[in-house]
Amino acid sequence: MPLLLDEDYKELEAQGFSYTEDEAQRFLVLLNYKLPKGIYDHEVCDVLVVIPSNYPQAGNDMLWTNPRLSRLDGKLIPATNNVGGGDNRIYQGKEFCRWSRHWNQGKSVWRPGTDGIETILRRIDWAFRRPDAQ
Repeated sequence: MPLLLDEDYKELEAQGFSYTEDEAQRFLVLLNYKLPKGIYDHEVCDVLVVIPSNYPQAGNDMLWTNPRLSRLDGKLIPATNNVGGGDNRIYQGKEFCRWSRHWNQGKSVWRPGTDGIETILRRIDWAFRRPDAQ
């Protein structure tokens, strides 16, 4: 059974995303995700999102990256795990480091029947553009 709706896959392709999935673990992995320039020590990373079993009634909570990202300015990225940290995920032999970001207040709350893959993509973009936000 697919993780996403048909229109979600069409949206990913329309936006030029390469991705892979693991239906058993409910992982959606965006491959070679382009990071904002001038913030991180990498230009791209793979981003893992756990898609809830009741999607699209519920959305993602948190994200994971491979490789572990660091900031160019030397500041720590709050609420992220180092390699070997708790709740990191392993996919295809690679360790994905957790970014603990919660979208459960105000305008960021998931809206069943309205939100979908575009909301998930906006959340990822928001997290990478605001590394100090939690």
